[in-house]
Amino acid sequence: MNTETLYKSIDPATDAVTDARLVLLEEVDFKWLMAGQGWWIDTCRLHTDTGYASHLLHLVEQTPSAALRNCAAHLQARLGLS
Repeated sequence: MNTETLYKSIDPATDAVTDARLVLLEEVDFKWLMAGQGWWIDTCRLHTDTGYASHLLHLVEQTPSAALRNCAAHLQARLGLS
């Protein structure tokens, strides 16, 4: 049995909860990694202000931190930001 099958849920409601938890964890990672660069994040604004979110993603493109760039890419995809 592969791990994808092992962790796959049967209940779609459980999948939604899992996705929400993953987004939350990615946001926490993003906030800490950004704080490490000296940038503080307002998560409420991240969700409501696309200009703010785009600005943050532009900052991330300029950082030498591969972990931060990777985290931002995952968060960007999950939140549907371009």
